[in-house]
Amino acid sequence: MDVMSIPPSGVTLTTLLGDPALRLGRAAVDDADLGLAVTAAAVSELTEPGPWLEGGELLLTVGFLLPSDVDGLTGYCRHLREHGVAALGIGLGADLPHRRTPEALVTAARRAGLPLLAVPDGVPFVAVTRAVFAHRDAAERARLQWALRTQRALTAAAVAPGGPAAVLTAHAEATGRSAVVVDLLGRVLAAAPPDGADTLAAELSGTVAAVRRRGLLGAAVESAGGRRREVHPLGSHRIRALLLVDGPARGRHSNQVTGDLVSLLSLDLERRAGLDAAGRRERARLLTTLERGVVDDAVAGRRLAAAGLAEQPLRAAVVAAPRPDELAADLAAVLPDALVRVVRDAPGAPAGRVELAAPASAPLDTVLATLAAGRPAGVGIVVRPGALAVSLRQARSALPVARLSGRPVHAADVASARMLLALLDHERLGGFADAVLGPFDADPRGPELLRAVAAFVEHNGHWEATATALGVHRHTVRNRITAAEQVSGRRLSAAQDRHELWLALQARDLGRAGTDGVSPGGNGADRL
Repeated sequence: MDVMSIPPSGVTLTTLLGDPALRLGRAAVDDADLGLAVTAAAVSELTEPGPWLEGGELLLTVGFLLPSDVDGLTGYCRHLREHGVAALGIGLGADLPHRRTPEALVTAARRAGLPLLAVPDGVPFVAVTRAVFAHRDAAERARLQWALRTQRALTAAAVAPGGPAAVLTAHAEATGRSAVVVDLLGRVLAAAPPDGADTLAAELSGTVAAVRRRGLLGAAVESAGGRRREVHPLGSHRIRALLLVDGPARGRHSNQVTGDLVSLLSLDLERRAGLDAAGRRERARLLTTLERGVVDDAVAGRRLAAAGLAEQPLRAAVVAAPRPDELAADLAAVLPDALVRVVRDAPGAPAGRVELAAPASAPLDTVLATLAAGRPAGVGIVVRPGALAVSLRQARSALPVARLSGRPVHAADVASARMLLALLDHERLGGFADAVLGPFDADPRGPELLRAVAAFVEHNGHWEATATALGVHRHTVRNRITAAEQVSGRRLSAAQDRHELWLALQARDLGRAGTDGVSPGGNGADRL
C-alpha cells in the first residue's frame, strides 16, 4: 500500500476552502494555516465567546456586536486565539452588517495570527456547520477504511512466510514509519526498513530498559521535533521482545494500527516460543547429562550436535531466582545457543535457581546484569564441552559467595585464600589473627616488625624488593626479620610459618575491614 494513500487526519482549512458548495474566501489565510485542523463549527455574536468554546472551532459571526476600530477587533481576535479557535468566518450579505470583509478586521486577524475566512452572501451558516461535520464524518470513515486495509495487509503478512520482518515491512509500506523489534538486551531482531535500525535501538535504549522493567503493562511515547517514537512490549504472559516505532507525528490515523502490529508480533513470538519448547527441554536434559562428569569431547560434541548446537567452549552459570521459570525463559530467549534448566529448592517450591551453559563468546556478564540484576549468581570458567561439569561445579560453589555479596561472582573471584577467609565470621578471623600475631602485639617493636614481615612475605622473601618496598637498607630488613623470628618463635624460611603469618595478616585486615565498613583490600601491611 502506498503511503500516499493514507487519508487526511481530519477537516482542515484546505478541505473547507476547497468545498465548491461553500465558496469560502481567504480573507486572511496564510499558506501555513491551510493545514490547520477544524474540529467543529460554532456560531456566536458575543464579543467574548471563549468560555463557551472547546477549541479547534471555526467560529462564525456576522459581526453585529463587534467593534469597528482595528484595536478593538485585534483584542477580539486575540481573545479567540487564546481560547483555541482555529479560524474565524465573517458572514457577508446585503442584509448583514458587512457586504465585504472589513479591512480593519483583516488587519486585526493578521495581527492576532488568526485565519479569517469570508462566508459569501447566500451561504447560510448552517450550511457551513453541516459541511464541517460532513467532512469530519467522511474523514473518519476514510481513516477507518484505511485502518481496515492496513490490518488486512498486516494479517496477510503475518500468516505468510517471512516472520516478523514481513509484518514490519507491511507496516512500513502502509504508514511510512519505521519499526524495529529488539530482544530483552536491546539487540535488533527484525526491522523495516533495515537502515537505521541499530541507531534507533541505541537512541531508545534507555526507554527500552524502562519499559522492560514495567512489564507488559509498560509502554512509552516520545514526541519531539515533529516526530513520534513509541516503545511497546511484545508477548502475552511476559515480555519476549520490544517494538520500536519511529516516524513523523502524522496524527492518530497512522498510529491506530500499532495495536494490531503489537498483537500480531506477540502472537508470532509466542508461537515460536511454543515451537522451541521441546528443544529447550531436550537441552535441559543434555545439561543434566553433561553435569555427571567429564567426558570425551567427541562424545560431548555429538550430544551438542544432536541438540542443534555447535561444539564450542562453554561457560556455566547458576542464578538464584524467586521465579526461576520466568528467568529461564528470558535467558533462553537472549541466549539461543545455551543449555538452560530450572532447579527447584524443593519439590513444588516456587523459588529455586537457573543453571545454564552458554558459549564462551556469549555476553554472559551483560545478560546477567540486565536480566538478573541484584540476583546472586555464580559463574564458572570457560571449559571444553566435555568438561562442562567442572565449570558447573565451580558456578554452584561460587553461588554462596554471591549470596553474601549480592552480585554475580566468578570462580576466579573465589579462587583465593583471602576470599575463603572472607566467608568466615569476624570472631573466628580475629581469634586466629590474635593467636598468631599476639607476640607482636605485646612487643613495643611489634608494628615495625609486622610491616617488615608483611612486606617480606608479599615479595616472596626477596631481600632487595622488601627493602625497596619499606624504603630501608637490606641489612635493616635482615635485622627486623631476625627480630620478628625471635619474637614470634616462627622461622620465615619455613613455608608453613610464612603462610600462617600471611593468613593471620589477611585475617586481621579482613576483620578490620568488616568493622570499619569498607571493602577488604591490600596486603595487611598498610593497616598495621
